[in-house]
Amino acid sequence: MSSSSIIKLFFALVIPIVCSAQSAGLSGKVTDKAGHPIAFANVALWMADSVKKTSYTDEAGQFEFKDMSQSKYTLKINTMGYAPYSAEISIPENAVLADIVLEESTEQLANVEINYRRPVVNRKIDRLEFDVENSILSSDNAWEILRKTPGVSLSGGGISIRGSNSILVTINDKKVYLTGEELKNLLENTDGDNIKSIEVITTPPSKYEAQGSAVLNIKMKRSTNEGYKGSVVGAYEQSMYPKGVMSTNHYYKGNRLSAYGGYMFGSGHYYGRNYSTVKYMDDNGDVSSIWKSREQAHYRATSQNSFNLNLEYQIDSLNTVTFGGNSFFSMKSTANIHTPTYIYDGNGVLDSVFDAKNHRDYPQKNNTLNGSFEHKFRKGKLILMSDYTWHYFNQSQDVNTLFSLPGEAPYRSQLLASDDNRRISLFSAQADYSGPMGKYNVETGLRFGNVNAENDFDYEQEIDGEPVSIDGLSNRFLYDEAVFAGYFGLDREFGKWALKAGLRGEYTSLEGNSVTTAEVNSQDYFKLFPTLYTLYKASDDHQIGLSYGKRISRPPYSYLNPFRLYSTPYAYVTGDPRLQPAITHNISLLYTLKNKYNFDFYYRYEKDPAMEVMYQDYGTNTIISKVTNIDNNYVAGLDFNTNLELKDWWQSGIQASTMYKEDTFQGIDGTMQKNKIVSFFVYMNHRFTLDKKKTWTAETGYYYASPGVSGVFKFGDMSSLSASFRKTMLKGKAELSFIFSDIYRGEQQTTTVRYANQDRVAHQYNDTQNFRIQFRYRFGNQKLGDKQRQEADEKGRL
Repeated sequence: MSSSSIIKLFFALVIPIVCSAQSAGLSGKVTDKAGHPIAFANVALWMADSVKKTSYTDEAGQFEFKDMSQSKYTLKINTMGYAPYSAEISIPENAVLADIVLEESTEQLANVEINYRRPVVNRKIDRLEFDVENSILSSDNAWEILRKTPGVSLSGGGISIRGSNSILVTINDKKVYLTGEELKNLLENTDGDNIKSIEVITTPPSKYEAQGSAVLNIKMKRSTNEGYKGSVVGAYEQSMYPKGVMSTNHYYKGNRLSAYGGYMFGSGHYYGRNYSTVKYMDDNGDVSSIWKSREQAHYRATSQNSFNLNLEYQIDSLNTVTFGGNSFFSMKSTANIHTPTYIYDGNGVLDSVFDAKNHRDYPQKNNTLNGSFEHKFRKGKLILMSDYTWHYFNQSQDVNTLFSLPGEAPYRSQLLASDDNRRISLFSAQADYSGPMGKYNVETGLRFGNVNAENDFDYEQEIDGEPVSIDGLSNRFLYDEAVFAGYFGLDREFGKWALKAGLRGEYTSLEGNSVTTAEVNSQDYFKLFPTLYTLYKASDDHQIGLSYGKRISRPPYSYLNPFRLYSTPYAYVTGDPRLQPAITHNISLLYTLKNKYNFDFYYRYEKDPAMEVMYQDYGTNTIISKVTNIDNNYVAGLDFNTNLELKDWWQSGIQASTMYKEDTFQGIDGTMQKNKIVSFFVYMNHRFTLDKKKTWTAETGYYYASPGVSGVFKFGDMSSLSASFRKTMLKGKAELSFIFSDIYRGEQQTTTVRYANQDRVAHQYNDTQNFRIQFRYRFGNQKLGDKQRQEADEKGRL
């Protein structure tokens, strides 16, 4: 990063914070109904029809006027999102005013309710809550709101918290953990105006399953008014290739019955590029050969379909039943991956060439059914719930490779064909109780989860049209896992202190069976997962918290699969059925200043994490990517975030973090290696209201991630600049958006593996630069809330 860039970044971070410190005289404090200070409100003293003095409230909601003449004035206060305030005062009699409480204002556009307050970050004892209800962010979808949520990073297209991708995503505390594009599609088609808040839980309490390093909970508004509402959305996106999506959502609330239904259809082409250079060394450490691959991938998903349905029936005031289901299927998904590879000798002279063309068909579908029953006691409630998921995935692949000498016709051809057929079923049932017990609030429950997976993998190979026998590549893999869990937690507030503690126990029994090779891996273990939190509110301006939690990361099912998936004859990926679960310890020290500036000091230690390790097999000149348990990793870091209202038409969100990360792994040479680095991340988002009627808004977003490490890999830096414009029309019922992402293609990344005799560099780009135009139309009673339901707890490991 250049010195000029650092200077610009410094001023971009510092100027908004400096701007928030306003000085003003006749003193007073402005708050909302909850007693929270309102910063940057415009305060004016009027006499007759003219303004005599103006000022702004500071971060604590305070204002002051000096050197005023003794007279009567009209005090007027205005700020976005609140009703105007006006009162007659006399100076000096009213030199110090009682606290002024502003009422939130709502502008009615037909049936659409739009407020304009800024999003608020609330510190709770066990989580950070990003309150976006009726804020300027409400017009975004859930995916874009996550991008602006403190502590969350969407760099590279995935979700990460504190550098970890092992995230449990829930909606209303119910898991909807899909993978990759499926999860992104779901969140992109979840309306932001139905979201109440986003909870970032870096140390999840005992009620959550112990799997994963953090929880991201999306809290939806609950419908209170009877009626019907709906919406339709159409979007066109242009990157390297065109894409399109259509979706519709419908909600109904009656006296006892509430229903939600949604459908999404997407179709598009996707592009990826990965250029790599691999160097092989001789015994003297000199370069003996250089392999340069130029992979370009073209993916087609011409029929992506998603259904959601949820029914809730209130039997009476104490009993409620729900039933729901969802489905995702993409049966027309294909890929063509072209990878020419040029092999040079140690002097850089081209020696030979092979050209691999990989065609894949991979239809897939997920279906889930779920139900629950809730009973309310006088001071508590009991919830019983269950779900069942079945997952289908079939990938057939043909890798055709031609081998040639420089400038000559191919002298040999090779066909490697495979068929990967997976069937996975997941079942879970649980009971949860919460309520008071003496001076404490208690939550306790039991859960059972079962996974059954069958995977058949068949290989065929031909060389120059003749079949070739391959021993040990075709196989049948069976996997069965059962988890029994119970938890107990309690919390209490007294004075300025809040305490919370919990304990979760999980017994796991699993068996992985490679039928063809007769290799069976059985594991039975019981683990305890304690959590402890404390929060001290020294004053309205200062809060200090401390937390500890223990977690487990069981490997995804695909990591346990021992089969080889070839991309070229000299590169494949394989799993390991003997993988062990990783145990993680999280410690956090939290500090919040003036309910606005949040600091998190944290430490995370992870033992035996499972991750992909890439290495060069010198015997076969093959690049092997194998999932294995590395020894350990740990991270120590500091996070900072704030949301500011700089003007009534300008809001800003800032996130910044720095961390030290160290991964310890065993190299292919048998020695213990350390990969370590100090890295930092910054994200800035600016939101503008462009006209007085608030029908035009604009937004810019920028992030920069410095180089990082993961296992054997070192990653180069990445950055991205985005911009969007949004127009509200038809009395607020319609919305037209123009979105520009990764404007200068900053989301390109360099990955290196260098230690001992390993030397590989790759440059990757995943088609992130794009333009999107989107139209949304809402109809019906838009004051209704939204509800989403859960999916199976194990589904995130598909």
